[in-house]
Amino acid sequence: MKTIISLLLFIASTTFIHAQKTVKEHITSATMKHAMQDLKGAIEEYTKALELDTNQVEAYVGRGTCHMSLGNQQNARADFLKYLERDPMNLDLYYSVAITYLSENNHAGALPHLDKAIQINPDYPPNRTMRGQILSYLGYTVSGCTDFLHAMQMGDKEGADLYQKHCGNSWDSTEGYVLKWPAEQGWNMQSSSEDSTFRLIEFLKNNENPDTWTEYGAMLTVRGFDKSTTLNDFILNVRDEFRTRAPKATMRIIEQNEKGQSPWMIVVMEAPKTINHKKPESQLWHIIKGNETIYGNFRAVKEKKLSKKLIQEWSDFFKTGKLIEK
Repeated sequence: MKTIISLLLFIASTTFIHAQKTVKEHITSATMKHAMQDLKGAIEEYTKALELDTNQVEAYVGRGTCHMSLGNQQNARADFLKYLERDPMNLDLYYSVAITYLSENNHAGALPHLDKAIQINPDYPPNRTMRGQILSYLGYTVSGCTDFLHAMQMGDKEGADLYQKHCGNSWDSTEGYVLKWPAEQGWNMQSSSEDSTFRLIEFLKNNENPDTWTEYGAMLTVRGFDKSTTLNDFILNVRDEFRTRAPKATMRIIEQNEKGQSPWMIVVMEAPKTINHKKPESQLWHIIKGNETIYGNFRAVKEKKLSKKLIQEWSDFFKTGKLIEK
């Protein structure tokens, strides 16, 4: 009996080794056929390898790529998704999944996969620029521009080209202003509105709404001002507007540079109470003057005063913004 058991174990082990070799042989053959553009032959070999061992996940990518080249987008997508079930960190493969949807002219179908990839790694430019182009195509221009901007600030040339082509100041063909609101801190674009003279983009933190926010951000772009208008003139107008809902608001200049090519200033406004939400509110503004446009960016909290730490933190954040020529 002991001899028979030993023989069976030997047969089983040699069969397993043989199966493993067979899998490798199929994958090698598939790789060679794939390289020689025998795509149908490669698919057959990849399939045989997977029938023997479903853990050979790279075979899903190889077979999916062959399906994609043959125009079989659904089959390609199915293989890519099977791979991602095992290894969800492969950022390039989310891009490939998105391509299968675009090949079927299904732009909306691609978005959830790019969203997931960007959630895993928000700083991978190819997925950012792909999602930005899809969002722009679907009419979500501001959200698309946010992706282009993020990629550009990662040093990606395609992101910079797309941003300069589609975004920035829609009225002025010579310049624009870019500022990345950090998604890792929970900032999300809430709304965007514009007319012939101004544009306002509003930001809120995760799970907050326009009525009950605890921290608020905005980017204001104003065009058509008189050439003699100074930053001081502009911020006094902002203060007066703030006082219509916070009559006791005070203003103080934190820092300024009016001598450079693009003058700028940082200003704090603080109010013990506002008329609209019945609570205190403090704001920090960063204002920069372009050739024909003034860019005003600010953040606000429902507090009577801004701490020195918060003023420094917000000032440093706003200084990461860039005035760019198109």
